[in-house]
Amino acid sequence: MKRKKIGEILVQENFLTPEQLDQALVEAKKKKNRLGATLILMDLITEDDIFQVLSRQLGIPQAGLASKKINPKILDLIPADFCYKNHVVPLGFKDKSLWVAMADPTDYETLKDMAFITECRTKPAIEKSKIILDFLMRYHSPPLETQEYDLSGEDTTADEIQVMDTIDDQDDISFTNLERAAKGGVVRQLTNGIIANAIKEQASDIHIEPQEDEVVIRFRVDGIMRDVMSFTKTIHPSVVSRIKIMTNLDITQRRIPQDGRARIKVMERPFDLRISSLPTYYGEKIVIRILEARLTLPLENLGMGKPELDRFKALLKQPKGLVLITGPTGSGKTTTLYSALGYIFSPEINIVTIEDPIEYSLPGINQVHVNTAAGMTFAKGLRSLLRQDPDVVMIGEIRDEETAAIALQAAQTGHLVLSTLHTNNAISAVTRLVNMGIEPFWITSSLLCVIAQKLVRKIHTTCSRKDRVPEKILSGFPRKNPDIFKRGQGCSGCRGSGYSGRIGIYEMLVIDKNIKKMIMAKAQDFDILYAARMSGMKSITEDGFQKAVAGLTTLDEVIRVAPPGENKEGKKPSSLPQRPGKVSEPVSDLILPLDKSQRLSLKDCIMVIDDDEAILRIVKKILTNEFYEVVEVSNGKDGLNQVFEHPPDLILVDYEMPGINGIDFIKKLKANSRVSKIPVIMLTATQAEETEIDAFTMGADDWISKPIQKARLLARIKRLLKK
Repeated sequence: MKRKKIGEILVQENFLTPEQLDQALVEAKKKKNRLGATLILMDLITEDDIFQVLSRQLGIPQAGLASKKINPKILDLIPADFCYKNHVVPLGFKDKSLWVAMADPTDYETLKDMAFITECRTKPAIEKSKIILDFLMRYHSPPLETQEYDLSGEDTTADEIQVMDTIDDQDDISFTNLERAAKGGVVRQLTNGIIANAIKEQASDIHIEPQEDEVVIRFRVDGIMRDVMSFTKTIHPSVVSRIKIMTNLDITQRRIPQDGRARIKVMERPFDLRISSLPTYYGEKIVIRILEARLTLPLENLGMGKPELDRFKALLKQPKGLVLITGPTGSGKTTTLYSALGYIFSPEINIVTIEDPIEYSLPGINQVHVNTAAGMTFAKGLRSLLRQDPDVVMIGEIRDEETAAIALQAAQTGHLVLSTLHTNNAISAVTRLVNMGIEPFWITSSLLCVIAQKLVRKIHTTCSRKDRVPEKILSGFPRKNPDIFKRGQGCSGCRGSGYSGRIGIYEMLVIDKNIKKMIMAKAQDFDILYAARMSGMKSITEDGFQKAVAGLTTLDEVIRVAPPGENKEGKKPSSLPQRPGKVSEPVSDLILPLDKSQRLSLKDCIMVIDDDEAILRIVKKILTNEFYEVVEVSNGKDGLNQVFEHPPDLILVDYEMPGINGIDFIKKLKANSRVSKIPVIMLTATQAEETEIDAFTMGADDWISKPIQKARLLARIKRLLKK
């Protein structure tokens, strides 16, 4: 009896016409690809269709590889390169036969080859190609001889990578062998394979981490790190050198950090790579940030609510003023800035940016790169570009008072200025500018709005299901119906995570007349928050909650990224009267910040301020082992700034520090009514009685001598927190 092949079965089942099959066979032969993969690439059929048809028609069992754990000895029966090439995985023995997961169980030649290799009778179980490759990546490094990527830029196909910039050879004779190895085919293919897989998985970062016995490759996908593969340490120096050569870094320098960049092309799409090397105990750690060179999102795709988006667009049309985007590192601030520039771009205006580094190339826009080592700082570059007759200026980040002052002055003198700050909410941006030394009248005369943002993972639509959320979790949110939420169940398309992609959650503080009056009066953050709420400002947590209600993300994600108890402003904005009709959805019953009894996380936050890194490490270890949240600060000035922005539950401060010492710190702390009641424990190496008296006189609540004894420290912390 003639054995049917996959194409014949699909024609018989009316999934394909004979003409389509012939066309696919020609394409598969030309591309040297498997027929099943070619049919999928041609959009003639889905992998699910192939999977179900073959399983049903041939009576072949499904492998269920995604949930299986296989004995490594079984995996070693068939070489890894053969498994990768033919999309197979040995499963185990049953009835004196070796069962093998196969993407194409009609590939009888491969079955014969496996029988020859293993000297066993082989039987097929069907599995999806992607699941097989994902499984192989967890257990085997990619087979170097089968990689098809080529960074040489010669004869590249649509599936290959090519370097778009010329790379000069290195001259150092003592590193000739290392350089030759780095340029060799094996290392080049491995490096390309890692980068190509990261792009395929839509990873934002690649981490190459040397360990004691191996090198681990980790990808950051949707903000979450995960291990993807490992390889032997013997080729680690060559891989590092290969990456350095790509980015014109010095391969002879292995004991100092280096930064570089390269541009590559994958499947005709250009990508920028930002590379950072860091010497560690087991060798150089490499982090590669992947940026799609031409990717600029329209403002409408960022995820802002319609009222906020309309307001933002209107402000971007203003001829002058300052627009600030705030948020932690990796929250998408630069993407928002670039989207804003794309929205206002016109040949009729001159747009200039100053960035460190330039993350995306924007056609028609003049972009300046900061080079601190050469004396090109944000402030110096900003002064120069203001002489270039700009209409719109984008500053990558306001880092110091000088840059802030120039930006505000430019915003006052006929320029629209866009920039970013590192704060967790919109209100704190005003505080940050004041703490930098900017006078309130400069802020009120220039600042148009502050947009705070964070990123949450989106639910994978393919495996999205209704989700019942416990009442305990819902207690901090306005709606109590647990059936309105969704969750991704996890599937091969999202690697079991239930998420795919990210979306922004936002809060927008518009600097209207009322807010200006409060800034001029040096009002506390809570008072400004109250006024903003009265004007209809929706908080970042509220926006996240609304996206969870809409089924875009999960409540778990909102709590992880922007928990309701995050902004400790003393009172609840929700307890204050709200003007109707000012916001897109009712928020009057939303509890924003929660008090201690209502927090989703009951951990107390303890700030430790000490210029001794060893003390910081010791205290942090003691406290985190007791499940406290710990914030480390190395000096008194930064400590005060952080306390004013995000008040902790308790402070441990060293007596002797450069700049603001412990006594001065307590003095300034107790002078501010909003944070004066935070308990403070003084740490000191001195036993002098007068020092202890000074501390208690200034308002310290307790005193601990160094070296720190764990039991004594914890007992005193618990006593003060209990109060």
